[in-house]
Amino acid sequence: MSDALITVPTYWTWKDGKAHVGDVPYDHPTPLNQEGTLARLLESLRTIDGPEFKVVIITAVTDPSLGKLAEIRVEEIIDPFKDSFSIVQFAGSDLALLQELLARLGFQQKLVSLQGYGNVRNIQLIVAQAMGAEVVVGLDDDEVIADRDYLKKAVEFAGKTWKGKSVDGVAGFYLDSHGRTKVREKSGETEAENVFRRKAAIMNAATEAVERHHGRLVETSFVYGGNMVIHRRMFEEIPFDPYIPRGEDIDYLINGRLKGYHFFFDKELAITHLPPPAGPHLREDIVRFIYEREKLRMARGQPGLKEVLPESLDPYPGAFLGEDLEEQAREVLRECEWPEEIVEEAAQFAREMVPRYFELYNDWSHLMESVREASMLQEMLAQKFERRKPKWS
Repeated sequence: MSDALITVPTYWTWKDGKAHVGDVPYDHPTPLNQEGTLARLLESLRTIDGPEFKVVIITAVTDPSLGKLAEIRVEEIIDPFKDSFSIVQFAGSDLALLQELLARLGFQQKLVSLQGYGNVRNIQLIVAQAMGAEVVVGLDDDEVIADRDYLKKAVEFAGKTWKGKSVDGVAGFYLDSHGRTKVREKSGETEAENVFRRKAAIMNAATEAVERHHGRLVETSFVYGGNMVIHRRMFEEIPFDPYIPRGEDIDYLINGRLKGYHFFFDKELAITHLPPPAGPHLREDIVRFIYEREKLRMARGQPGLKEVLPESLDPYPGAFLGEDLEEQAREVLRECEWPEEIVEEAAQFAREMVPRYFELYNDWSHLMESVREASMLQEMLAQKFERRKPKWS
């Protein structure tokens, strides 16, 4: 196997840390005048054992005008680590070159972007493909790796067979600062009738189901994008969805299931997740789950796709994909005194955007084949790792 590839998205915003009109929404982007959490993660990577690895930091910004400043800032952060392991950055200037290359190969430039979680995750896959990686290990910049054997475990099963099923993807736990696997629940949340009110309890039920299961690997209905391993045979064929506003990690698992791919939870694979405080995401969750359910419905009419039933994704995210989803959403919006029109807007968004994703879905394997054969892209990345400025002709 070639060197393991670790990819780390990092998100940056205005110095004042405030959202501006037109910003791409991210949970907790780092203001450009702050240190952020990326160096902390990279410091932890110095301690891990196992196979040789390369790291690609993928830099995204809330506004394109911040791209150059963020690129300079991230380069300053990663530079001290270049003597410890191979690390480079993929940022806005690299995206422009990638888009130029794809245009030469006959693809629309809009197929690749650094705006939105799904697009950023797709850059992870494209870079992995260009570098010939067998697996891509996705981390996030607000994490710490405390297990010296993390990378050994991450690549141990990917691409193999477990109990008669192919291990196309592997996921692991998020631990909080106290080493707990479960998210914090509010008082009375378990007893709440509305699914949006008991989201944390539903997520914890999914975690408990994994923990109760016998054996190290458990086929799973949920994953965490910052502790997510994807084998080549899957990422060559399945893209992330650029249109889903949140939950692109679990959505990717579902996209894979539609083609017969399998994700397993490895109960020994864990990272420590230390995110800055973030606000609630009720609106995004409503949009996301309505979108997801519409995707499952539309997939039934797509040639070559398998049917994925909402109940096969229980307890999470299946509990949010039932026939009463809109009713539950309207109820919680009324309680919050938010406009119920959010539900219809979400439904309209899903009807328009899910077909666009299936267009990308159908084009993806051809795009990735072209990426694999694109010597200019491979040269660009090789030169970046050699600390030379790439030149394209």
